[in-house]
Amino acid sequence: MKKFNQSLFALSTLTLAIQAGAAGFALNESSAAAAGTAYAGRGSNAEDASIMAANPAGIALLKERQVTVGGAVVVPEGNFQGTGVDPFSPTGTVSSKNDDFLKTKFIPFGFFSMPVDEQLSFGLGVYAPFGSSSDYGDEWAGKYMADKTEFTVVNIQPTVAYQFSDDLSVGLGVFASHGEGELTREVFIPATSLPTPDALGSSKMTGDGWAYGWNIGVIWQPIDQTTLGLSYRSKVDHSLEGDARITVKAPYTGQLDEKAKLDITFPEQFELSATHQIDNRWTVMAGAVWTRWSRFDALVIESNQGGNGPISGRDTSDTDVLTYVPEKWEDVWAFSLGTSYQYSDDLTLKAGYAFDQSPVPDEYRTARTPDSDRNWLTVGAKYEFGSDWTVDAAYGYMFGSKVKIDEENYNSDGTPNGGLTLKGEYDNTAHVFSASVTRRF
Repeated sequence: MKKFNQSLFALSTLTLAIQAGAAGFALNESSAAAAGTAYAGRGSNAEDASIMAANPAGIALLKERQVTVGGAVVVPEGNFQGTGVDPFSPTGTVSSKNDDFLKTKFIPFGFFSMPVDEQLSFGLGVYAPFGSSSDYGDEWAGKYMADKTEFTVVNIQPTVAYQFSDDLSVGLGVFASHGEGELTREVFIPATSLPTPDALGSSKMTGDGWAYGWNIGVIWQPIDQTTLGLSYRSKVDHSLEGDARITVKAPYTGQLDEKAKLDITFPEQFELSATHQIDNRWTVMAGAVWTRWSRFDALVIESNQGGNGPISGRDTSDTDVLTYVPEKWEDVWAFSLGTSYQYSDDLTLKAGYAFDQSPVPDEYRTARTPDSDRNWLTVGAKYEFGSDWTVDAAYGYMFGSKVKIDEENYNSDGTPNGGLTLKGEYDNTAHVFSASVTRRF
């Protein structure tokens, strides 16, 4: 079997499907306590140890040892209607409607914090800042663009915080970040690359890797009723290494394997939070997050075999490249407002709204990132079981505008190859159910 040329297919890419967290492929689901207020004030309102994911300074305000464990169930609802090029169709195109390609997922998290003395605190957190899950199946209009996407990044974060005074705390976290993913799609193999006739195949890429980053934060209380938080999370340069595989399904059978890698930078983020206590029952929160998604300019999957593997590059001048996808993502803001009401000594009720800009330009939207600006409505509750136990629960509904897609494959020099295309419209929503338990001791 001859080498496949890059112009025949683009290996499954790591442009990820819509998720219920922040825009792009970021996830917010690291705190059930903050979820009830649409994550408004999550970096200034130190309710439990989960605050270290947003602002490591927050654990300095927690004066008891505590463990917070929980998770979120994400129930996305995606609808697609459109048309794609299919060389095996009698008409050359195929149309489809899909409403079950976004998959329900559970996103767990866990945090521990403890005061070392009256000023110094230590914490440890495990949470997922990025991730995605979708599965279109191989019988839809865009099967040559995307099929299955499974991708998760998990951070393990030791944290230290120091309270300089009653008004000022500073914290630092360093994290080891593990990423892994599986990406599949169908591929069309023209007769010029194999003994005639044309062939149908599938591509699959799996990979994983470790990277490292840090976050830093400060919490300042200018007056007794108001707390402000400012935090920064560094960029993380991931290099995922694994296997690329092409399997010919018809009319021939065969398999090609090659070592491949993907270098991707997850962006830095600034967050400003504010919490203001109006009286002994009402508290209001606000938040603003800036994310530097412009770092995601293009996605390039390269061979780890120097262009000499069975899955060759597109041309001799760039034989290492297996896939090139221009992304051109943009820097974005997210804004949130929330409130809580102390209904009784034991029960606190919460509500919130958030608006999240999409970093994906209309002309570069893909089947793996059918992203749009997002609106969030949330409600939540906190219940205190004595002085040692707290249960938090929240529900969020995400909705956005319908968006169009006009996707095509690209050569390794960034020019369209003029072959397979996908055109259509997406309408996506999501439900998220979050819960956590905090034990103080």
